[in-house]
Amino acid sequence: MRLICALMLSLLLAACATSREPRLYDALGGDAGIEKLVDALVAEYHADAKIGFLFAETDDAYFKARLREQLCAISDGGCDYTGLDMVEAHSGMDLSEAQFNDFVDASRRAMTRAGFAIGVQNRLLARLAPMRGDVIHQ
Repeated sequence: MRLICALMLSLLLAACATSREPRLYDALGGDAGIEKLVDALVAEYHADAKIGFLFAETDDAYFKARLREQLCAISDGGCDYTGLDMVEAHSGMDLSEAQFNDFVDASRRAMTRAGFAIGVQNRLLARLAPMRGDVIHQ
C-alpha cells in the first residue's frame, strides 16, 4: 500500500512539474520576441486615434530601448531597466483613467497582431497593472 501511495505521489508531482508555465520572458520569445513586441506596441500607440497624440514627440529609439529593458526586466529576463520610474516618466501628463484604458486596449491589439497568445498577454498585463497608479493623474 505504501508503495502504491508513493508511486501515485510521484506521478502527481511529475504532472505538476510538467504543467508549470514557462518563465514569462521565454513565453514572450526571449529577446527576439520582446523586440517584436516593442515594435508592434510603438506602432500601435502612434496609430491609435485616442492616444497617438501622446507619442507625437516621442524619441522612438530611446522609448523602444527603455521599453525593451522594462519588458525584459518584468518578465524575469534578467535585464536591468535604466529608464525613469513611472511617476517621473509620466509627470505633468495628467493621464486620465480613460487614456490609461485606451493604452491597455492598444497594447492588447498590438500583442494580438504580433501573434502573442491571450494567456501570455494576460500574464504580461498582470505584471504591468501595478504601475497604473504611477501613470494616471501625474
